This record gives sequence, structure tokens and C-alpha cells, in this order.
Amino acid sequence: MFTKTIFELLLESGKMISSEVELEKVVQRVTDVGTEMVGAQFGAFFYNVIDQSGDSFMLYTISGVSKEAFAKFPMPRNTKIFDPTFTARGTIRYDDVTQQPHYGQNPPYYGMPKGHLPVKSYLAVPVVSPVTKEPIGGLFFGHSEPGVFTPESEKLMEGIAIQAAIAMTNARLFEEKKLTERKLLEQKEQYLSIFNATSDSIIIYDENGYIAEANPAACQIFGYAYGELIGIHASRLFHNPSDFQVLKEIAFSGRQYAGTNTRIRKDGNLFEADFKGSRFIFKGKPHVMSVVKDVTSGRQVEAALKKSKDFVQVISSSSPVVLWMTDSAGETIYINQTWFDWTGGTPEGHLGQGWVNAVVPEDRAHAYAAFSQAFAARKVFTDDFRIIRRDGEVRWCSTHGSPYFSADGTFGGFAGSLTDISERKKAEEKLESQNVLINTITNNTLQALFLMDDRQYCTYMNPAAEQMTGYSVAEVQDRPLHYYIHHTRPDGRHYPIEDCPIERALPSRNQTRGEEMFVHKNGHFFPVAFIASPIIENGIPKGTVIEVRDTTEEKKIQQELRNKEKEAMAMLEQKVKERTLELEKRNYELLQFTSVASHDLKEPVRKITIFSKLLAERLQESLDGTSVRQLTNIITSAERMTKLIDDLLTFSRLSQNRPAFEPVDLNQVLGQIAEDLEVLVQEKGATLHWESLPVVEGIALQLGQVFQNLISNSIKFSPAGRTPEIRIRAEETVNGTEKRYRIIYQDNGIGFKPEQSEKIFEIFYRLHSKDKYEGTGVGLAIVKKIIDLHKGSIKATGIEHQGALFEISLPARQ
Repeated sequence: MFTKTIFELLLESGKMISSEVELEKVVQRVTDVGTEMVGAQFGAFFYNVIDQSGDSFMLYTISGVSKEAFAKFPMPRNTKIFDPTFTARGTIRYDDVTQQPHYGQNPPYYGMPKGHLPVKSYLAVPVVSPVTKEPIGGLFFGHSEPGVFTPESEKLMEGIAIQAAIAMTNARLFEEKKLTERKLLEQKEQYLSIFNATSDSIIIYDENGYIAEANPAACQIFGYAYGELIGIHASRLFHNPSDFQVLKEIAFSGRQYAGTNTRIRKDGNLFEADFKGSRFIFKGKPHVMSVVKDVTSGRQVEAALKKSKDFVQVISSSSPVVLWMTDSAGETIYINQTWFDWTGGTPEGHLGQGWVNAVVPEDRAHAYAAFSQAFAARKVFTDDFRIIRRDGEVRWCSTHGSPYFSADGTFGGFAGSLTDISERKKAEEKLESQNVLINTITNNTLQALFLMDDRQYCTYMNPAAEQMTGYSVAEVQDRPLHYYIHHTRPDGRHYPIEDCPIERALPSRNQTRGEEMFVHKNGHFFPVAFIASPIIENGIPKGTVIEVRDTTEEKKIQQELRNKEKEAMAMLEQKVKERTLELEKRNYELLQFTSVASHDLKEPVRKITIFSKLLAERLQESLDGTSVRQLTNIITSAERMTKLIDDLLTFSRLSQNRPAFEPVDLNQVLGQIAEDLEVLVQEKGATLHWESLPVVEGIALQLGQVFQNLISNSIKFSPAGRTPEIRIRAEETVNGTEKRYRIIYQDNGIGFKPEQSEKIFEIFYRLHSKDKYEGTGVGLAIVKKIIDLHKGSIKATGIEHQGALFEISLPARQ
């Protein structure tokens, strides 16, 4: 029963396999049949083919899964796992291929690549040619579960493999037959092209002398249309019809005929003709092919030939290249005038073997040997050598010669030319020098260099690239470079070639650069920086040059620098915290000191002021003018001292007390300030104008102090006899995405010099003596401090004796 089952299965598979005659379909049918019969999940057939150029390469078919699922992985190699199949030594069957001792021993994957089809059960059968006994390919079957394939499966597939080998052999014979038929058709077309293109008349006539075929030249020479010639008797083309009968009998007796006679055209005109004829089989029957050439103009041709010879003599004597000819013994019998213009001497001295004397001594033996060898073999002669010109200059020359034969086929000698190639040699030497330099640079540079062709196949790696990747050029030339050094991501995922930026440089025709991770031959990953530059010649993509730098050490150094930077930043932050705490402590102590000091200072000053005033009132009538003035100075100084202490305390507290910002309407702030300064404004007769001012984020009390100080200064520092005028307006400004308000404050006071525009904001700086204008020199310093705290800026512009202008910039509300 078992034998019958195997037999029936083989018979069934044989019918299906033998039903195809095309090789590719046969291979796919074998793969599908085998996969189904042994119960495999996946089946594949790897086989060798030879293309029309004679090159051998491997193809494959897939069954049970799409071909795209396998296309990303390399072809199987002749490892220990697959060796019996590839060498045709026998079938291999593994219940669990991953448990074999030699599994996972081969680079670059050491087992199955990431994303490979899940295979444990393996069955692989060689397919061997029944004629040559050489391996044609191998059938591979797999299953994700272990122990699927049995001895019966193995025997069945060995029988199918024999059927596959026979079917593939028949398919190849079928393809060879089609190729032969195609070549015969091509030859027929070639012969027909020659038949139609020749300028001689070609006529084919049958045993009875009737024309069966004629070429266009025959129609032209004899003056007939093609339809008129076919079917008429060939004797009508002869001036003497009996001549045709004689020639016809000679041809059909198996001999060839040739000669000259008179022929007649359709219009009755006669012409002299050279003719040849011979018997051959045409359409299965004996026919004669007659070739005719019109030689009526032979005498005219002879005259023209003489003129042509004279012309050739003129051309050869004035030719810029040397023309030469030898006889059948190799002796030089002709050299044109150009040779003697170069080398000097007479024809007698250079004919025969004398020309060799003009060659430099170092090149003579080689030049003569090269000519003698080509002459003896009757082959084309080409050689480069140096000659000594008549002025002593040494020049490079290149000679080219070939054998010539007489009309009867007799060898006549060699004829050729000789050209001065000194400039070309110089260019070649320069190019060679540049190539040596380029090779020296590329072979010694530490930068890894790769070159890929338009198929993305690696064609060159310099020593640095080989050392970086662990591969030699020979190892990577049969596959795209990506599949060797860039096929897997560090996390184990497959890296598709279409996602690779290096591979995109040529299709996009743009240089790509960046950082990637390469895979070494031994499997470890390392970081690189790359530049991939496409090679475009005449608008056609030719390949890609890739410069690669191993950045492993750079990454280590960068990481170390980042670690050190983090340590430094942590240390700096700690120092800042410590300094901030210390500064806050000192500021607090300073504030406490300032508060205590101001209180302690103000108390004696207050007493000095009170007692001085009491003393002035009590002794007002008894004091003289000098004493009254001195007592008044004491009171004034004491009051100024009190004001200074208050200003200093205000200035020191600005950085300490920072209430939360809130919306502040500057119109309301100015209205309040105007009420507070109403008495002062009325005393001085001052006018205060402001336009609609914005609402800003800030501290209302501090912003009010800004305007109070500015207005007080404008009224205080106004010249005698001039009514103080103060104008305030605002405008919105935008810088990029930041919106701000510019507040312009302008007065008509005493102004200041341009060089004082920065100094006026310094604490204790005074423009005038305290005897002329009151003040402590702290007011504008307080203004600047408040504006800074509000993330704004202030600048002043003044014209002496004309007034001052202050520009305040504050952030707009978000």
C-alpha cells in the first residue's frame, strides 16, 4: 500500500510538472507541487541559470508565502546546514534545524536574520542534471513546527526532484530550440538584407530558365519593375539568347560559370557585363543564382583610377601622419615624405629594415619584435615607441598596421600609419601621476571611502573602509552594500534599504549626510557620520561616493564632556544656591541695618532740627544777621539729611519688597500724583498734560513714585522766569512677537549736557550744586531701579537750557 501511494503521488506530480515547457513555469510548478505534497508551510526552489552573455546567476521561486517576504534576505549560502544539497551529495532532513550543532555558526547573522520566516522542520533535496550529473539547484521546504517531515516525505521529494531535473532539462532544450529558430530567422533577415542592398544584379531562375526572384539592383540595371521581371525567361536579358542556354547547361551540370558578355535592357540599350553563376537549392528545387555587374564604364574607370593614383600620391606626400607599406617578406617598400621630414635622411636609408635606426636604442628591439610577431601571425600590428627626430628631439609615436591581399587572395604584405602621440603621452603620464596621487591618498587616508554603482552595488572600498567594516571588497561585490553593513537596527529590527538615507542620494540626485549605526562583520554596532554624494554624468546617475567616519571615540568624548558639564552645572547650581542664601542673608542683615541705622540717624537729626528751630524762634531778636544765617543753614542741612536718609531707605527696600504684579492704569496713577503735587504745581504755575496711557502689569505704588520723582524734578529744575510744562504720551511698539509700550516724558526745564545722559541715573550724582538746586541725587536712581524691576528700560535725552526727554519702555500685558 505504501509503495502504491508513493507511486501514485509521483505519477500525479509527474503529470503536473511535465505539463509545462517554459523553464520559469516548470520551476514554480515543481515548488508548488512539492510544498503541497509534503505538507510544508513554505517551499522554495533555488536554481542556477545562464543568460545570453554566458554569466551564471541564481534565481528562486517561493510557495506558501509572498515573494516579498523573502526578497529582503540574502540567498542561502553553502554552509554546513545546506552543503549536502548544494553539492548534490544527498537529501537533508532536520526535525528541528535550530538544534543542529552547526546551526548559527556563520556570519553575518549567526542563524536566521531578523524577520526571517519561522522555520524549524527542514527538508532540502538536490536537483541533479540527468545528463551531466551536476547540481541544477535545490528544493527547500520548511515548517514552523518540529518533526513535520517524515522518511516518506523525503522519498517522495527525491522522486519529484528527478522529475524536476528531467522537466528542467526538457524546458532548457525547448528554450534552446526557440533560440535556434530565432537565430535562423535573424540569419534569414541578414541574407535578405544583403540580397536587397548589394549594388550587383542578382537573379534566380529555375530549371526551365524562368526568373523566380530578383533584387532591386537587377530591376535598376535591366530597367524592369520587380513584377515585370518575375516569371519572364532569363534569355530575354541576353543580347545573344543562345549564350544563356550554354550558361544554363553549365550551371545545372554542377559547375560554376563566369565571364563577360553583352546584355540588353528593357529599352533595348546594350551594356557590357561581368557575370557569375552557380547552381543551388531554392525552395526545395535546383535553381541558378546569376550575379551581373555593369562594366560598360570600365575604361572611364581606368582613367579615373590613374587620376586617383596621382591624387593619392599628393595626399600621401602631404599627409600629417607617416604612411608605410611592406612587401610579403616584411621589407619596407614605401614610406611617405612625412617620415623623412621628421627623421631626415633618404628613402634608401630607411627602406628595408632601415627605419629601425630612427627608433631610440632602448625601444628598437621591442618595436622590431612586436612587428615581426604580428607579421608572422598575419594579425593587426599596434605598438608605441620613441623616435629621434632630425633636430635631436625625442618624440613618442604610435603605429598601426594590418595585412593586405591582392585580388586573387595572395598575401601582399603590411600597410599602416604612424602618428606622433607625444602630447597624448604627456597627458597620460600626468593622468597616471594624478591617479597614483589619488590612490595614495585614498589608500592612506583614515577616512573610510566606499563607491557604489547605479545598482547600489559596492565596487570599491579603501583600506580604511575594509578595516572599519571587517569586510573586503571581494566579499561585498555580489550584493548591495546596505545588506552587509546597514541591514539591521540596533534594536534588532530589519532596516529596509528604501529607508536608508545613504541609498537615497543617487535616486534623489542630492547629497545626503548625517549619522547612522553600521554593523561590523563580527556583528557589533558602531556609530558613524557619513556624506553620500551622487555621481551624475551627462545627466545620467552613475553611482555614489560615500565618506564615512567612525564616531565611536567622538561619542565617548562627547558623553564624557556632557557628564563633566552636568557635574559642573550641578556644582555651579549648588554654589549659586549657597551664594544666593548667603546674599539673601546679607541683604536681610543689610535691610535690618539700614532700617536701624536710618532710625538711629533720623532721631538725632530730628532733634537738631527741632531744637534749632526753637533756638531760632527764642533768640530771633537778639541774634545778629550772621548768627541767624548760620542757624538757618543748620536747620536746612538737618532737613536735607532727613530727606536723604528717607531716599536711601526707599532705594534699599526696592529689591526686597516685591509685591505681586497686577494691572495698573497709568492714567489713574498720574491723576493721583497730580493731586498729591497740587500745591507744588500751583506754586510754580506748572502745567501737566498727558494723553491716553496704557494699562500695564506692575506695582502701582512704585510706578507712581516714578512719575512723582520725574514731575518733582521737572518743577524743581526749571529756570527762573519760565513756566514749567510737562507732556506725557505713549505708543505701542512690536519687535518680532513681543509687544511693548513706549512712554515719552518731556519737560522744558534746565536740561543737561548729552554726555550726562547716563550719569544722571547714578546714585548721588548731581548736575548742579545743592546751593543752586535742592535734591539728594537719589531720585532718578530710584526711577531707574523701579523700571528695571518692571522688566523695562529708561533712557534720557537732554538739551542744556531747553529741557529733557525720558523714554520708558514697559512690556505690554499678555
